[in-house]
Amino acid sequence: MKIVRSDAIDVSRCIAVMVCFVSFSVGAQEEVYLKQFNKCSKIYLSQEVSDECVNSEISFQKKRLNFAYARLMERLGPADKIYFDRVQRAWISWRDANYSFLAEHVAGEFSTTRTTSLQFLLKSIFDRANEIEMILDEAGANLSHVK
Repeated sequence: MKIVRSDAIDVSRCIAVMVCFVSFSVGAQEEVYLKQFNKCSKIYLSQEVSDECVNSEISFQKKRLNFAYARLMERLGPADKIYFDRVQRAWISWRDANYSFLAEHVAGEFSTTRTTSLQFLLKSIFDRANEIEMILDEAGANLSHVK
């Protein structure tokens, strides 16, 4: 008779869940970035065109984030609304301070620091929108993405 340890089963389940989560996360990123951004980010014509490409995607991701934020605020109770608004404002302060540091205080060529700071801004907004959308999904909200 073979004895199966319960912690061995839990570890294998955890690994399976982590693999699924990582696979989902990678797929989600590809689905959420606009096709136009995916195309233009692969073609480097000039710093100006590259910045325009990233700025356009940042604009879209901000709309996505604001839409998710508004949907979540509709679902929260009064005390949670106040708390989440405070959390969101703190996140915005953190994001803006990091962007400012990368854009204005890191030594290097302008094109490098500009690219780094814009990529940070895009990724942070993208990730925050994903976080809030996951909260909405957990809460059972049917979220349709901004178009």
